[in-house]
Amino acid sequence: MNPILALALWALLALTAQPASGAGAAAGAVHFTVTSDLHNNTKVYNNVLEAMQAHSSGQGAFQISVGDVTDLPGQTPAAIRKVIDAQFGPQAVWYPAVGNHDIRGGKASTSVKWRREEYQAGNDCRTALKSLVSHPGPAGTEETTYSWDCGNVHLVVLNEYWNGKTEPGSDVATDGDIVPALRQWLEADLAANQKPFTFVFGHEPAFPRYRHVGDSLDEHPANRDAFWNVLKKYDVRAFISGHVHFYYQELHDGVYQICDGTAGSGRGEKRQTYLDVVVGPDQAKIKVWQSDSPGSKAWHLTETITL
Repeated sequence: MNPILALALWALLALTAQPASGAGAAAGAVHFTVTSDLHNNTKVYNNVLEAMQAHSSGQGAFQISVGDVTDLPGQTPAAIRKVIDAQFGPQAVWYPAVGNHDIRGGKASTSVKWRREEYQAGNDCRTALKSLVSHPGPAGTEETTYSWDCGNVHLVVLNEYWNGKTEPGSDVATDGDIVPALRQWLEADLAANQKPFTFVFGHEPAFPRYRHVGDSLDEHPANRDAFWNVLKKYDVRAFISGHVHFYYQELHDGVYQICDGTAGSGRGEKRQTYLDVVVGPDQAKIKVWQSDSPGSKAWHLTETITL
C-alpha cells in the first residue's frame, strides 16, 4: 500500500476508534484537553503531556493549544508537534490556535504558514484539519478560524489577529482584537449550532488579570463588549484563552472566562497548567491540573469547574 495512503488510513481508524472518555469520564462523554503558551519549550511541554498521560488517560479526542505555540520569528510548531507524536502518536489530533508570538514576522510568519499548511494538507502526511472541522472561517482567516462538533459539544477556534480583510497577511494583521467581521462570522456560526455545550477559544482574554491588562481584547473595549454579548446571547459555556501566563477563572454575565496559564513559558505563574475537559449529557467538568513547581513532574488538581 502507498505509505501516504496507509498513514491516512491509520489516522482515520485512530480517530474513529479514539475513545471520547478519559479518566473519570462516563461512557459516551466527550473528553479533550487544553494547553496554552507553549513557547517552543519542548522539554517543559513534554512534562505536561506526561502529566496528561498520568492523570487524564492522555489528551482525549483532541488537544487545543490556545496560542503562542512558538516563541521567536522563524520557529514553526513542528518541534512541538514532534513531542505530541512521541507521547500520543502521529494520529493524535491537535488544533493550534494563533497567538501574538506566532504572528512574529508578519506576512512571513513561518508559524502561521505551518498552520495554513496543516489545515489545507496536513504537514508530514497527517490528516488535513479541514477534513476534521465542519465550518471554516471567513475568507482571509479560513485556515486559522474554524468550528466543529464532537458529540454534544460545539467548539470554535478564533484567530484574534485577523483584520477582517482578504489580502495575503490579513490573518496576522492586528494586535489582538475581535473585529466586526470576525464577530459576525462567530454569531452566524453560533446561531446555526444545535449542540447543548459550546466552547470558544482564542489567545488573548477579554478580561485580563496579572499581565497584559490593557493589552488584550480589553484594548478594544467596544469590540470586546460586542463579542462578549454574542457569547452571552448564544449561551456559550466558556471562553478559554491564554496570553497572561497565569491560570484564573471568573464568571462574566453567565459566561466563564478561563485563562489556561502556561504549558511551556517560564514567564508569569511559576508552574504549568492544562485543562482536562469532560462533557457528559447534562454537564461539563473542567479539571485544572497544575505542576507543583516550574518544570516539575509532580502535579496536583487545583480545582474542578462544573458547568
